[in-house]
Amino acid sequence: MHEAAHYFIARLTLRKIVRCKFIPNFNMSPTAYVTYKSGSSIGSKIIDLLIGMAPLYLGAVAIYFIGPEPIQPYPYVSYFLRWLVVLAIAQCMLPSWQDIKNSMPGILIFSIPFALIYAHLNIDLSISDDNIREFQIVLTTLATY
Repeated sequence: MHEAAHYFIARLTLRKIVRCKFIPNFNMSPTAYVTYKSGSSIGSKIIDLLIGMAPLYLGAVAIYFIGPEPIQPYPYVSYFLRWLVVLAIAQCMLPSWQDIKNSMPGILIFSIPFALIYAHLNIDLSISDDNIREFQIVLTTLATY
């Protein structure tokens, strides 16, 4: 699923796929991969960021569509199976070290304008009790999976 997410976003952003391997071979390094042609422009670095972080957002979409409601008449079995699927997807969502290295220029390109806007607008980023409660609700919901 991890490499399929990279492949899907690379195709969606019209990158030329050089080679790919979806089924891991743990005797080789890297075990699975998607290699694509990349440019050196700023837009290309942003696309590299999208491709590198693809497992994060595509995995989040997959977890969203699983849903929390157990199917009757065996809710515990259904809940347990959903929990296993969510754990498998969550494990696939983790970016590899190579994904982070490939995405780093795009992260820097994104962070500089946001830092300048933040510095110019003098926005006070305070955290209220409501924000903390909402964050706790999200964490509790994720923990129940």
